[in-house]
Amino acid sequence: MIDGATPLGGETAVDGRSPAAWLSGTADAFLARVPWAGRPLRAVLCDLIGHVRAEGPRAGLPADGFPTATLSLARVLDGRLDLCLLGDSPVLLRQPGAAVVEFVDPQFAGVEEALLDRVRTELDRGDEAADAYARAGARNRERRRWRNTPRGSWVLSNVPAAADHAFVTTLTVVPGTELVAMSDGFARAVRPFSLVRDDAELLDEAAAGRESELLDRLRAAERADPSCVRFPRFGVSDDATMLYARL
Repeated sequence: MIDGATPLGGETAVDGRSPAAWLSGTADAFLARVPWAGRPLRAVLCDLIGHVRAEGPRAGLPADGFPTATLSLARVLDGRLDLCLLGDSPVLLRQPGAAVVEFVDPQFAGVEEALLDRVRTELDRGDEAADAYARAGARNRERRRWRNTPRGSWVLSNVPAAADHAFVTTLTVVPGTELVAMSDGFARAVRPFSLVRDDAELLDEAAAGRESELLDRLRAAERADPSCVRFPRFGVSDDATMLYARL
């Protein structure tokens, strides 16, 4: 499941799509046909990065300023679940009778929240929202400039070394285990908007087929706070995508 990142500068359409959409579509087509059996997910990720790296120049993309995205890979085989996470898209897992477990790429755990904590502090002391977000945005852009380098965090793009930094884990699962893969924009339904109490209730809504209604409520909550003051966040609205599966 892929969540494309907004570029820091301008962008040029690729085959009529944004660069992030091109990356998503190219990666999706490759993952649909690449052999997965008997191979570690990190090896699949290496092949994927090599593929988009080769296809980018053919599509007219520069090596510098290549689009970026998050990626969550999940594979069930012989009672095991293999996960490979690269970026800030969380995965929820609930085995029958057990509590929900959230998996996140440790590179991104708490990073955006720390930036938003500074925004909250500045808003609480009376700073103008535009000023607080301008300072936070500058810090966020500086952090993103160092992505896919040893000084920063790693995401899906055209840099092969990113595969070495993905979070990979394997755990035993039983039939009936539920999984949700989502963009961080959909996770806003829990934090900061509290449209559901917690990750377990979000998963309940998905299991009951009410994810579209939850998305409608999320969009309404975003529109009701256009200044991002009541619910501090980067951007009034964000990509909100969710996939639910019962294994």
